Amino acid sequence: MNNSDPPGQDAVNEICESTLAIAHHMGRLFFNEGDSVLPSKFFILLTVSRGGPCMVTQIADRVGLSSSANTIAVNKLVKEGLLKRVKDKQDKRICWIEITPAGQSALAEMIEKRNLVFQNILDDFSDEHLTIFLRSLRVIQEKFTTGYTQHPLQMQSQSL
Repeated sequence: MNNSDPPGQDAVNEICESTLAIAHHMGRLFFNEGDSVLPSKFFILLTVSRGGPCMVTQIADRVGLSSSANTIAVNKLVKEGLLKRVKDKQDKRICWIEITPAGQSALAEMIEKRNLVFQNILDDFSDEHLTIFLRSLRVIQEKFTTGYTQHPLQMQSQSL
């Protein structure tokens, strides 16, 4: 840490590096080479499963993909039989995206795999450590879900 770094910067840097390493390892555990369901597709399936039928633009907003990347991913999931398009009964211009039974099955397998990995990782945590860890994750999640939308460079220029 140099003298111009704010207090706690070492901890922030270590947290950033740790979360990056964890994300990398999780990606390798959950999404193996040759798998048909990649991370973006997984989050699309999860979004449609949890939120019910949605339009392609709503999926892009919820998942955080660009409109074109989202459309490509949704098209592939439809072609693979994991999602389906359903025309709106009142307005034929509207097309809803729904998850298929095959999509639900693929999603359930991914969730089960994720849960087993976390169960193994967290198995030797004490109840106290699990409570602290969960509380910390909830605080971070809350910050992201309640509007942490400002770009880091904008935040940095405002603090100067």
